[in-house]
Amino acid sequence: MERKTVYLNRFGRRLGTREEGARVREILWQVLESLSPGEKLVVNLGGLEVLSGSFADEALAKVVEQLKNGELPDRYLLVKAEEEELLEDLSERLARRGLALFALLKDGWRILGRLPAYLEETLQWIVQHEETTSPELAQALSISVKNASTRLAELQKLRLIELVRESRPVGGIQYRARAVISSKGKD
Repeated sequence: MERKTVYLNRFGRRLGTREEGARVREILWQVLESLSPGEKLVVNLGGLEVLSGSFADEALAKVVEQLKNGELPDRYLLVKAEEEELLEDLSERLARRGLALFALLKDGWRILGRLPAYLEETLQWIVQHEETTSPELAQALSISVKNASTRLAELQKLRLIELVRESRPVGGIQYRARAVISSKGKD
């Protein structure tokens, strides 16, 4: 999966206002629009001293919400941070909106925002195994194939996994779920 990176410190070391966030949101959206389907945008928070909740909500949470609502299909957004402290306000703002986002950290990854336990379990399994189908996931987690399919659809809507259409060996089609990040937290 190809990627582009935007470094937020180019807008300043202390990002605090909604107005600043709105300007950055427009730039992030333009970069997302320039991506081909299947590509991802990594927003790097390195070098920042402050990332306020107002800025995070305006610049990042609103973009995640637009993606969840179906805009720009098959494009993905991640954040990368050296300091987890910078992620607290962003995570809280995402949770308020019922959203989730991958954060890439020095020692792996975590989910920001809100993700129900059953989806977190599913996502962790997919990241660990890199890809799966509904029948494979159902067997691994001891759930029904329908339940597995529903979980995959929910994770795809949140843009935490990619669903790729493929032919089934016995005829018909199926979707293969692929992790947007590697198990080591690399993008």
